[in-house]
Amino acid sequence: MCHKQVFGKTAFAVHAGHLLADRFPDGALFVDLQGHSAGKTPLTVEETLNVLLGQLGVTPAGDTRAQWRAKTAALRLLVVFDNAVDETQVAPLLPTGPSLVIVTSRARLLELAGARPLSLTVLAEAEAEAFFTHLVGADRAGAEPEAVAQIVRLCAGLPLALRLSGARLAHRTTWPVAHLSAQLARARRRLPKLFADREVALAFRMSYEQLSPVEQQLFSALGRHPGADADTAVLAAMTGLPDGRAEEALQRLVDVHLAEEPAPGRYRQHDLLRQYARGMPDDPGLTEKMLDHYLTAITEAAACIEENSPGAGAARAWLLAERANVLAATRCAAAEGQGGYAWQLAISLWHVLGRDLAGDSIELLEHGLAAARETAEGGEDLLCTLLALAHWSAGHTARAHDLLTTSAMQRGKTESHAHTLALLALMHLHRGAHAPAAQHAQAAFDELAELAELSPLGIDAKIITHWTRGVVQWLEGSPETALAHLRSAYALCGDLGQLSPNDHVLTALARCLIELSAADEALDHLRRACELRRRIGDRDGEAEALTLIGAAHRAMGDAGTALKSQQTAMTLLADGSRLRVYAGLELGRTLAALGDRTEAVRQHELALATAVRGGHLREQAQAHDELARTYTGSRPGEARKHRQAAADLAVRLGLTCPKSLPHLRPAGW
Repeated sequence: MCHKQVFGKTAFAVHAGHLLADRFPDGALFVDLQGHSAGKTPLTVEETLNVLLGQLGVTPAGDTRAQWRAKTAALRLLVVFDNAVDETQVAPLLPTGPSLVIVTSRARLLELAGARPLSLTVLAEAEAEAFFTHLVGADRAGAEPEAVAQIVRLCAGLPLALRLSGARLAHRTTWPVAHLSAQLARARRRLPKLFADREVALAFRMSYEQLSPVEQQLFSALGRHPGADADTAVLAAMTGLPDGRAEEALQRLVDVHLAEEPAPGRYRQHDLLRQYARGMPDDPGLTEKMLDHYLTAITEAAACIEENSPGAGAARAWLLAERANVLAATRCAAAEGQGGYAWQLAISLWHVLGRDLAGDSIELLEHGLAAARETAEGGEDLLCTLLALAHWSAGHTARAHDLLTTSAMQRGKTESHAHTLALLALMHLHRGAHAPAAQHAQAAFDELAELAELSPLGIDAKIITHWTRGVVQWLEGSPETALAHLRSAYALCGDLGQLSPNDHVLTALARCLIELSAADEALDHLRRACELRRRIGDRDGEAEALTLIGAAHRAMGDAGTALKSQQTAMTLLADGSRLRVYAGLELGRTLAALGDRTEAVRQHELALATAVRGGHLREQAQAHDELARTYTGSRPGEARKHRQAAADLAVRLGLTCPKSLPHLRPAGW
């Protein structure tokens, strides 16, 4: 539904939604897309999907578009997209199942597939009078019909203007209707031309002038807040009021329709109310107070999470709920010359939500990086590295490599620089380049050794250096040396607490221990890693851990238990992935240990075919080696052929005995 003016499209859509809700048993969702909101940036597709998935109780992870499509395929939902810019903002958000979508916009969305347009018009005089009568009561309106007609004309049939005027009169039972009509007429003559909807501005002015000074302060603060909504705490901080007093005043704004409360303790304004609020005189320090509040609140939440205190769950929930607002605040800081706040906010939020780096984090960090470069107050190298991680998490590996390389070229032996070198080592290892991985890891370790004390960033970098050098040593056939590095990495994980990447360390440790005939110790590590990965939704990582659990059981002589674990792992992995090839090879080895030679050969041949299609050279070499071993004695010609193919691949890779690379989540850790 569309209308170029402030017709009341949102209220109309919400009312329609309530009437239709019982036809959609799986729920009703509402998102303000901020297409034409003063002081706000329209929501991106990723930002909107995060909100939608959150409303469905789903934690956004990875490809949110695929998550949304899969989640809505079998649901009957009523979805309201309010305040859309155009078709391109809405089209990727449409649910795939038998749902109904209502879209409001100032534009006609003529190219939105399957849409039925509805252009709204202002209320006819009789309808407007009936609406106003409903607001103030039939007795009062019936006693002064001419005054009612005058108010309807002054409000030009616009529902929002009528509602504000009616609410004002409803709260003043001693006023005659004619008194409000006269006030509106006088105010209209004095009204500055703020925007096209002068009748609405008139209603705003009349309502605003009746607010107390505290309520006017909060009205302006809410208009200045750049997010989709704002909680009581930030609005109290912006106005310097105690939370309790701010809450009382905000409730008063809701009562007189100068604010909305979409969820308990969270407030927002209609677009034109925001525009009007921004035209009112206010405290020039409102923005700085808001930024200071967010920076302090994020720091306190991070400390709560790192200490794993009783409020850690609530702190993480608050951070997730406020992420979009912090992004908006970062944009605001950069735009209003508060560069120091911009980069500090970006870094502070990343430290807490560093496991979820795709989507809006890229924009968050780009704003922070631009601000840091402009202000030259520090933090530029770290932000560049964090932006690289965000791109890596989103699958933009080339961009991530370029950013890390640029950051690593900066001079100075700092934790940030060492961390960048360590991440470059991780990226080289992810690509299978052993030598540069080991070189960068050693360089990072040497820089860290010169620093007297390490922060969590430096400890994380040190863990990466030990892990990378340990994995390289294991891949190159030195499990004893690898084990020493990996035990050092594991010892450091305890210093990072909740932020520790210990599942990667545990699985790498287990690989070495299995090879060194300590499968019982490996099994304990693997069970913990598997549980952690299951909890965070890392299916590939869970499958890797299950595959290794099977290898440990097989090494302990229990191939039957190994088979069950590895068959479960295969169900978690996508066809054609490198990890599925690796899991298939391990499954074949377990089948061979059980004496099922035919099925073992079939699994190894499947693994070889998949590895060839995917270009997975290490796994091709392993598959050829397994087939050569299986055919020795029964089919010597085939055995020679596979043995030669394995040897040729080993030479090509520069490795004596090629092994599969360990699993790494996007962005490494």
